[in-house]
Amino acid sequence: MLPVQHIYKQVGTAGILYAWFVCMHTRIDVVLSNTKEEEGKQITEAIYKRLFDLEKTGNCYDSLSELSTLNNSKCGMPTIVGNDLYSMIEMCVWYNQKTKGYFDISIDSDDYSVDTIKSVHLSEKDSTVTLHREGVKLNLSGFIKGYGLDEVKKILQEKGIDNALINIGNSSVLAMGDHPFGEGWKVGIDFPATSGEKKEIILKNKCLTTSGNHTLQRKHIRSPYTGEFIEGVKGVSVITDSAAEGEVLSTALFAAQTEERGEILRHFEAIIYNL
Repeated sequence: MLPVQHIYKQVGTAGILYAWFVCMHTRIDVVLSNTKEEEGKQITEAIYKRLFDLEKTGNCYDSLSELSTLNNSKCGMPTIVGNDLYSMIEMCVWYNQKTKGYFDISIDSDDYSVDTIKSVHLSEKDSTVTLHREGVKLNLSGFIKGYGLDEVKKILQEKGIDNALINIGNSSVLAMGDHPFGEGWKVGIDFPATSGEKKEIILKNKCLTTSGNHTLQRKHIRSPYTGEFIEGVKGVSVITDSAAEGEVLSTALFAAQTEERGEILRHFEAIIYNL
């Protein structure tokens, strides 16, 4: 049995299922509106399985993951990878160019520089990824939740679910359609830079993504140009159509210099908070 827990309630003619489980090192909450209980359980289990499979594929901290196999591959040796890993790496390499290098999945590599990502070569014909430099390590932690949330959206659309809220660790949120008792879904945006200030917005058919170093003791985003953790207690939230794009943009804007953000933003369509 899958480790998914749920509560179901009938409200008038509408059924509401609230489910939760742990995956990708965080809690994931699922709210499905206008669904029958058994159907909602099956959809939630499909969501869990998809996210669990992605975690097994792209978790660089799991020595048995497909990404770890790639990271430990011989320099210059093509490695055949599955569709998900190939797609994620291909997207991340492309987004690196669109963010002036501020989104970089190779930042944890040995002897890292902003050109390290150029040593990652992809062959669509062979479905291979080749690391053409010793010590290159790819880390998808700042991307995989967004990619996963976009995959969840596909599942919901395939199952005919129009009204849903999916929350991955409060940093990646998908809102589809409406809350059972109102238009859209009310969600909070945290602003770590302003002493716990919180702002509520109505999110509908969009994704909300937040990146930041929430405390001075929990800094985890570094500048690709200096190698230093970004200083200060602050965060960036973005609203986008794609959760994967939101992960990229929020991270890049958080790390970028103020004068460079405009150049990055011209490649994206998004609403930005806390800049």
